[in-house]
Amino acid sequence: MISGSRLKRANMPTIAEFLDMAREGGVQLFACSTTMGVMGIGAEDLVPDADIAGAAAFLDFAATADVQLFI
Repeated sequence: MISGSRLKRANMPTIAEFLDMAREGGVQLFACSTTMGVMGIGAEDLVPDADIAGAAAFLDFAATADVQLFI
């Protein structure tokens, strides 16, 4: 993972700034509900405004999206 100090040394925005830019650009963030369960992650652990979706719900959304990025 890239640390905040590496981003700063590279004169790059912080992770929070990247997230703000993404939101301002209309990006919608989804967390995989299955992965969250396996990893013990709760909704309270997610970044603000992130939605939780299973694979079928995400694929339904992605089918009409201009761009999809699955990480």
